[in-house]
Amino acid sequence: MAGLLKRIRWGRVLSVLVLPLLLVALALGGRAAWRSEQYFHYPRPAAVLPADFGDAREVTLRTDDGVELRGWYLPSRNKAAWVLAHGLSQTRMDLVPEARVLRDAGYGVLLFDLRAHGQSGGETSTWGDKERQDVRAALAYVRAQPEVDPARVGALGFSIGSAAVAEVAAKDPQVAAVVLLSPFNTLWLAAAYDFRRFGVVTQTGALVPFWRRGIALDEVRTIDAVDHIKPRPVFIVAGTEESGQPLMDELFAHVSSYAQTWRIPGASHGNFAAAAPTEYPRRLLEFADKALKPVEGVPPSVETPVAPAVEKKAPAKKPSRRTKKAGAR
Repeated sequence: MAGLLKRIRWGRVLSVLVLPLLLVALALGGRAAWRSEQYFHYPRPAAVLPADFGDAREVTLRTDDGVELRGWYLPSRNKAAWVLAHGLSQTRMDLVPEARVLRDAGYGVLLFDLRAHGQSGGETSTWGDKERQDVRAALAYVRAQPEVDPARVGALGFSIGSAAVAEVAAKDPQVAAVVLLSPFNTLWLAAAYDFRRFGVVTQTGALVPFWRRGIALDEVRTIDAVDHIKPRPVFIVAGTEESGQPLMDELFAHVSSYAQTWRIPGASHGNFAAAAPTEYPRRLLEFADKALKPVEGVPPSVETPVAPAVEKKAPAKKPSRRTKKAGAR
């Protein structure tokens, strides 16, 4: 009888201690899941063609899983071209500054809305997972253009766009050069890093919206993908004021032996053209020119893959003034 009473007393003590801790953990995890869920809900404004993009063609791409992507293609004048992939909660408009730099130098440029962004189809962003199919469709379209040498096509991505670009380039040796703007090391870290304060409780909660959507968290690993891009040219750019600086330190140290890197003083997540209006365009163009210059003595590639796209001339419109979203990834 005494033993039974003792067990009951200990049971009450444990319930008094454990139950509140469990409730706190559930509350913290639930709050993290709710906050993380907000990353998947954002406006989807229509892109407005800049007035100086009068020679752009409207393009509709179709991915291998049937998603229609909308974009603009600016034809090449130097037989080389770039595919540009934006970040989370953005549209093709957010990479117009980079497109102008490359277009003015004679490069062809494909700007497009990733799935579940802007005017493209798709129900949800997958933070670089299924966006790999978007980048592959964009590359196929550009390589099929008659004025483009398929061996001189590069890819540039910002944040989740950089994750998709890195993964595709790691497996596609035809991607001649890669620019990664504000990349993250792994998708798991990108999803959980800002929720690390209470450790596994909040980080697990933050991953629930990703698991619920079937996103392949373990398959998107930029820090590993870049190893498979070398010895092709790689340029990685980030701001000194971005969150996750320790992770950025790790990535920059990892690629130091083969990639060109630059940390822009005072810059946060993106909007580099505003943070370094002279130096950023200069460095971007310098990299592009060195990376995609024609190889002497080697004739242009004659490969002409079939493009999964239809296109029409884009109507010229006045540019809209929109503010870059601070929360874009």
